[in-house]
This record gives sequence, structure tokens and C-alpha cells, in this order.
Amino acid sequence: MGSIFVIQGILIYIYGFDHNPPHIHVRDGDCQFTMTIRDRIVEGRAKAKTVQTVNKFIDAHEAELMEIWDKAQRGEMIEKIKR
Repeated sequence: MGSIFVIQGILIYIYGFDHNPPHIHVRDGDCQFTMTIRDRIVEGRAKAKTVQTVNKFIDAHEAELMEIWDKAQRGEMIEKIKR
């Protein structure tokens, strides 16, 4: 799966048939981490500024991210988030 959103060079992914809890994968340069959509738990290497940017993104798109998560877990086609 390609990225579902790119913001300020930060790539955000959701993978099909991934493990719970619902989360996103984030890549920013050499940093890669996951962040749960609801609880905002970060796992991996992350810069504080990137985490702040991703938190704002989730704030603005949480419902849409959960819809994409559900589709991906059913193996359905998912599309990039449009601004």
C-alpha cells in the first residue's frame, strides 16, 4: 500500500490486514514509527515535531482514518485522503 497522505514530507500509511489496535505508520526521513489512532501511543523512533504534526493530522481526520482502517482490514481498496 502506498501512502494515504503526505504532509510536509511526512508519509502516512495504513496497511491491509494489520494488527490491532488501529494505527498508522509514519515515515519522516530516517525516522519510522507507528501511532495508534485513538490513544496516540507512539512506537518507534520519532521526532517531537513530527509527532505534533501527525497528532494535528489525526485530530482533523480521525473519523476518515478509522473508515480507511476498517476498509483495509476487510481487504478493500483504499484511497488517499484529500485535503
